[in-house]
Amino acid sequence: MSSELCLNCGEMVPAGNDRCENCGSAVARPRSGASTAPGIHPLAPVVFVVAALAIGALVTLTLSLALGIPAGLFGGGIGVWMLERGRRVL
Repeated sequence: MSSELCLNCGEMVPAGNDRCENCGSAVARPRSGASTAPGIHPLAPVVFVVAALAIGALVTLTLSLALGIPAGLFGGGIGVWMLERGRRVL
């Protein structure tokens, strides 16, 4: 761990301190272990295709193709939403 530059006064803040010794400004440090990477999950396209095919096939076999296609697209979207929601909750 190294020292960081205070955004308020420009002095160096040691790694162990949460506040600048010169001006008292709080130092924002990134949380370790948090998965806040920008963008969607790299497996989102795979999840979309698998969920869309599974739900679309099920609805097509039980009801009709006219309902299976939109249900599959909706199911794929729900699958990606669940993947992203799970990543952000943890």
